[in-house]
Amino acid sequence: MAANKVKTRLDDLQSQIRKLAERFDKEREKQIAQLESQLDKARQRVSDEMNRRRERLNRLEKLQADYRDKASSTVQRQVDRARKAVDDARQRVDDSEARKRFLETEVRVLKATAKQASSLAKVINQYEKDLEKRARDIEKRVTPKKAAKKAATKSPAKKSAAKKKTTTRKAAVKKSAAKKTTAKKAASKKAATRKKTPAKKAAAPQPAPTGGGTPSGDGSASS
Repeated sequence: MAANKVKTRLDDLQSQIRKLAERFDKEREKQIAQLESQLDKARQRVSDEMNRRRERLNRLEKLQADYRDKASSTVQRQVDRARKAVDDARQRVDDSEARKRFLETEVRVLKATAKQASSLAKVINQYEKDLEKRARDIEKRVTPKKAAKKAATKSPAKKSAAKKKTTTRKAAVKKSAAKKTTAKKAASKKAATRKKTPAKKAAAPQPAPTGGGTPSGDGSASS
């Protein structure tokens, strides 16, 4: 009897132990399933976070590449503008230097022309003085003192003829003097005009030797 009770008690205990073991197994499987589910969810979250970070990194790299390209193009444009500005400044300096040299050459040519014109004016003045002197000498030779004495003894008709000849001679002398004055003014205007001419016309005042030759020719003729 006691053995049956003990056996029954053991069976009950074993049954309870099996139930507890089954319950523990179920609970453990449930916890394991929950843990696996949480682990899958965590793994999915980590994967999603890694994907987001990867996409963000790609966007950052793309933005960096775009910014680098834009910065490079901007720097290149600035360098090109600076180089162009330097070239333009150098060209302006070269142009100003060339213009300066041209103006200096023109000034030297104008000074030389003015000097030649002054020399020519002096030659013309001397030539006019020589002509006036020759005119006075010729006038003295044409109307000597003896002719004046003979004219005093002539008739009134001859006196009037002599006066007429004298008047004609004086008119010719005045006309010659007027021509000389006109030639002098024309020569002065021509010299002033030559001062304003460019370097290519600097050789224009060369007729001066011809003027100097003319008085000597007249002197030989008059002598």
